[in-house]
Amino acid sequence: MKKIYTSIILILLGLTIYVSYTVTLKDNYLGFIHLITNKFTKEKYNYNVDLVSIYINKVKSNKHFINNKNEGENTKEVSNLVYNNNKEKTIYIYSTHSDEEYSYQKNDIYNIVPNVKTASYILEDELERLGLFSLVETENTIDIVNKEGLKYYESYKVSRRLLEQRKKENPSLVYFIDLHRDSVDKKATTVTIKDKTYAKVMFLLGLENPNYKENLKLMEAMNDYLDKNYKGLSRGIYKKEGEGVNGVYNQDFDANAFLIEVGGVDNTIEEVSNSLKVIANCIYNYINSN
Repeated sequence: MKKIYTSIILILLGLTIYVSYTVTLKDNYLGFIHLITNKFTKEKYNYNVDLVSIYINKVKSNKHFINNKNEGENTKEVSNLVYNNNKEKTIYIYSTHSDEEYSYQKNDIYNIVPNVKTASYILEDELERLGLFSLVETENTIDIVNKEGLKYYESYKVSRRLLEQRKKENPSLVYFIDLHRDSVDKKATTVTIKDKTYAKVMFLLGLENPNYKENLKLMEAMNDYLDKNYKGLSRGIYKKEGEGVNGVYNQDFDANAFLIEVGGVDNTIEEVSNSLKVIANCIYNYINSN
């Protein structure tokens, strides 16, 4: 009987430690999702999660870590990298619909669901490898919408406020990326190129922005790059106007503001990661050519 009691106590103790450990990670500033998505190998973007080392690294340095074991392999597709010695943040990454999630098939054992915020941090890391530094929005637009009792379509009003505030705080910002994911099925949002599976991307242009032609130039240049180098990855530029749609999408804020949808609800975060690496190269090439 004594052995049984001892076993029960040990089990309860173990559960207490586990719950305390996971809650501590979840409450972290960057979030458990950010830590997990940045702990992957570069061979095939298969996740290689070591919870203990992630937590130790986080506590020791107060930043997210990437496994750089194979960083030089298949990660730099441009010949000359831009190195910003001052590390000025020139790219702002945000998500008007911050609640858009991806498939959690391969992540459900951690009880986490990857979303567009996860994708934002992955894109931030891919851009940094090319010497381009980004500011990822930490505010949750949908939380603000709910808190203020706004309608879902008014989330663009919230993201507009954040756009203006971040630009004021960071005058060095030049490019503004609103990251989304589509709601169509996986067949429409997935493509295999040279034995690697990608989440398709699509640019969305609001025609009710009086200066939309300036935004269109940027999107066309990026779309052309994707068509030339990764045929089938882009679903093109979707132009929207008329009753029942936003029609502007905050693209009147700046000529370098654009909305891009990466994958759909059924895509895995690995497929999204593959595409984000390409998008980072696409952005680099656009900036370098301009």
